[in-house]
Amino acid sequence: MKKSLILGAAAMAALVAVPQANAADVKIGGYYMMRAVNQDTTLTENDALDDTQGWFQRMQVDINAKISDKTSAHLHTRILGSSDTIEGATAGNAQDSDGAMDVKRVWMETEVYGVTVKAGNMPLSINDKFLFKDDGGSYGTILLAKNFGSVTAVALNVRADEGATVGANADTDDANVYGVSLIGKSGGISYQGTWAHLAIEEDYGTYPDSTNNWIALTVGADMGGVKLTGTGIYELGHDQDGTVADTLEDGGFMGALRVKGKTGFGGWNAYGFYAAESFNHPVETYTSSRVNQGLSKTWFQGGPGGTVLMESWATGDGGTSNKNNLQNLMGAGVGVNVKAGSWSIKPAIDYVTVVEDAGVNSKSAFGGSLYLTTTLDKGATFSLVGLYVSPSDDSDTVDIGAMQALQAEFKVKF
Repeated sequence: MKKSLILGAAAMAALVAVPQANAADVKIGGYYMMRAVNQDTTLTENDALDDTQGWFQRMQVDINAKISDKTSAHLHTRILGSSDTIEGATAGNAQDSDGAMDVKRVWMETEVYGVTVKAGNMPLSINDKFLFKDDGGSYGTILLAKNFGSVTAVALNVRADEGATVGANADTDDANVYGVSLIGKSGGISYQGTWAHLAIEEDYGTYPDSTNNWIALTVGADMGGVKLTGTGIYELGHDQDGTVADTLEDGGFMGALRVKGKTGFGGWNAYGFYAAESFNHPVETYTSSRVNQGLSKTWFQGGPGGTVLMESWATGDGGTSNKNNLQNLMGAGVGVNVKAGSWSIKPAIDYVTVVEDAGVNSKSAFGGSLYLTTTLDKGATFSLVGLYVSPSDDSDTVDIGAMQALQAEFKVKF
């Protein structure tokens, strides 16, 4: 599947808080980012494959048009794509490597009989990024939202994959998610409860004529200046007319907790998560997309030339486990943000291990990141970045090596 499976919380919240305007209002914004990279993002000890060195850049332009109090349209495009290389003098230009702009998101929103309607390719995120969070792209969706006092009810259809639009299989090769979510706050406790149902039709891909379901609950509270957000997700199990792997038939559970607070010198944050061996994450299992859960920079960095060192460890050691980004793993991490003059210093450490060993080459890994960032001018920042992951080497046949990245980056927002 090329697109996501699940709905969105950040987008949902935006549905009910539209700025007032008396006339059409078109705003143009975006950013330019350049990153110089020298890194090794593979697990195996192989100098011929390990090294990545280059300059990478991205230019994103966002156009948001507010036509009325209830109606708007949005276009987010990358003039220079997700991670374009800055070429040598003989290259002649700095165009996108495939010669075309990368349209990341395009959608509209309006209101019909008091119900907010959004349609198109839009950013989606739900249940504190653990059930689903996009990585900067978009997902074809029709979304309906309605306020009932302090509760917002959301219903939607996400096109996991369209398949053919003409021909014999045009009506039998789609994959869809149908979802319902309730978002609200009561007595200082915020919550989101979600049910998501995946339906894969008979002529679609790897798991034809099949279904799966997830039930998720996220609860958040502020306790004396410390913000806690907990999420639990239960997967009922894959149901298919025919043969399916036992690991897909079994339901499973994952849970996660985020904590963050402030100090006199800045702030701190921590996380922990557990995903059972039998848990099948909707994105990791059924699509080629990653789930950007935002745990730490070693899991998902983002930006041009960005690294995913922990994710590379979780998915790339050649083992036989269903170990993946949020499957058959448990992990924890902590980070701080220290202000020192004009600089922001952000060190963080991570640890992850396999829940149930099923032949993986590396059963655990320590990691960490260090960001040094300063403001150069209004909207302009400069950062020095270091990332490192040290995997355990539990294999008798494969030499597992450390992964690391050193980077310098410029970013201008406009």
